[in-house]
Amino acid sequence: MKVRILLKSYLQLYFQNFLYLAILFSIISFGLLANHLLEIGNLKKFSLLLIAMFLLSLFSTMNLYYNDSQQNKYLKQKINSFWADWLSQLLVAVITNLFSSILIFIFSLLLNDNVLSDIVGILSLFSVGFLGSGIATLFQTQWHNHSTIGQIGVLIFIYLAFSGSVVGILTAAEWLLPPLSKIIITLQATTSITKLLPVVGQTLLYAMILFFISGLIYKKTRKSA
Repeated sequence: MKVRILLKSYLQLYFQNFLYLAILFSIISFGLLANHLLEIGNLKKFSLLLIAMFLLSLFSTMNLYYNDSQQNKYLKQKINSFWADWLSQLLVAVITNLFSSILIFIFSLLLNDNVLSDIVGILSLFSVGFLGSGIATLFQTQWHNHSTIGQIGVLIFIYLAFSGSVVGILTAAEWLLPPLSKIIITLQATTSITKLLPVVGQTLLYAMILFFISGLIYKKTRKSA
């Protein structure tokens, strides 16, 4: 019951102000026009859509937590359940990223006769979106206490996500870094989206770890408050 109430509230806040929907439909429009405007193939277009999906999820989830800090204070005091709150945040990330991934993949004209390729393509978009949500969730403190730490943390993770497989000095610790760039590099080195499946699994695991870490951190913070 508590999870359902919080989930409904979070979803309403996620779609509030039309930020999410505006960015989502801008990405879909870009996906429709990219081949003609930039004269690129589907693999390069898909690389750009992966980056766009990551940023969409990151900014939309950050906007969610901002709205939450402004409007949900009394609701959370009334429910008073940290793990219901954490599970609701996780479910919102799953629902919204799955919804975005399916829409972007289908309406960007990436569907083909290979069902496995389509499934991996949608999972790839979902994984990078889930990664963006995980980063925003880990540093949601920017809307509460320690706002500077939260903002700097987001910026550092964005840089690491884009540079982990590109900057030579970071490749030694690549397994510790957000694997967004690894997906992009892998895609550019192959001729099939299905080759992304192992990296997609790594990305989903990395994002899930971020959610668990955020849960442990904010549970400890609430106890000490």
